Amino acid sequence: MLAQIQYFFRLFIRWSVAHRLISAVALYSFTWISGAGALYIIGQQFLDVAPGTTRWGMIDCLYMAAITLTTVGFEVVVDIDALTPSGQGVLKVVLTVYTLTAYIVALYSTGAIISVFVEGAVLNYFKRKRMDRDLAKVDQHYIVCGCGTTGIHVVDELRKTGRPTVLIDTSVAHLDAAHEKYPGVLVLEGDALEDEVLVNAHVERALGLFAVLPEDRDNILLTVSARQLNAAMRIVARASILENEAKFRRVGANAVISPNHIGGLSMASQMVRPQVVDFLDTMVRDHEHQIRFEQVNLVKGGKADGKQLGALGIYQTLGLAVIGVMRANERVEYNPGGSTVVYAGDALIVVTDAERRQKLEDLLN
Repeated sequence: MLAQIQYFFRLFIRWSVAHRLISAVALYSFTWISGAGALYIIGQQFLDVAPGTTRWGMIDCLYMAAITLTTVGFEVVVDIDALTPSGQGVLKVVLTVYTLTAYIVALYSTGAIISVFVEGAVLNYFKRKRMDRDLAKVDQHYIVCGCGTTGIHVVDELRKTGRPTVLIDTSVAHLDAAHEKYPGVLVLEGDALEDEVLVNAHVERALGLFAVLPEDRDNILLTVSARQLNAAMRIVARASILENEAKFRRVGANAVISPNHIGGLSMASQMVRPQVVDFLDTMVRDHEHQIRFEQVNLVKGGKADGKQLGALGIYQTLGLAVIGVMRANERVEYNPGGSTVVYAGDALIVVTDAERRQKLEDLLN
């Protein structure tokens, strides 16, 4: 609810700023053109038609209106003395009204335009300060380095499953778009290859980091830096070339994902086992329930350490069935029974949403 209120507030601010800017420019333009039109009519209707007299052209009238509106006051380019006495009287009235109106319009429009830029700078300043405060408090989070076509989908999944997320990118436009779409995401402008930027994202307190920069060499360098700053966190790296997987693992990546490789496997699976793929795809795309295959890691000394699954009351308390146990030695037990004993370092695999996953973590640890 709070995120929705913040979204509509930002939308109102953006509309208000755009409305004021457009209104100021439109009013300024209307005053200029209407003034030029009034001068043109006077120059056509009240001009003494004596030999050698030239009627006032629209270009000259636009120029005269512009120097009046901007209060610049350059040389007069129309022959005022060529007007008839009645024309000169009309001109004085029109110029008096127009000058006063133009002065007010100029003040209003200039003030409105300046306020738009000043307000934008002020809003950005407070937005940055608020973001810095939130970054200072972030803990047990996930850092996404790169807001490209891969990174934005990583952010989407992290937010859907309720994981605290920090997004790093060099593009302010990409960060603003991501923060607007995902208000809970903390964004940090900077080059993720610089240690200072990673430190500002509190990489030392992060649970994991995604290296999803466009180039493999940058992701390898990022993996090296991140691993030096946090030896315990999990690092998942994007590799454009699958053959680079060994290099990524040597420098500290826990997992290496090749979008092209995964895409090819997905296409093959869609052909030979379409119902299974559709089931998983529907699970990922279901915005109402947000059900996922989740894992809950067991900690040393926790409530589940050394206990039988049946004694933990997982199904009775939360209605969840454990479909697998990933042992600390990476051996997998599928469909474990109630007599299966689990230990610290194991991970329980369940199908659940973010809320019940958190409750399960509280129950077990």
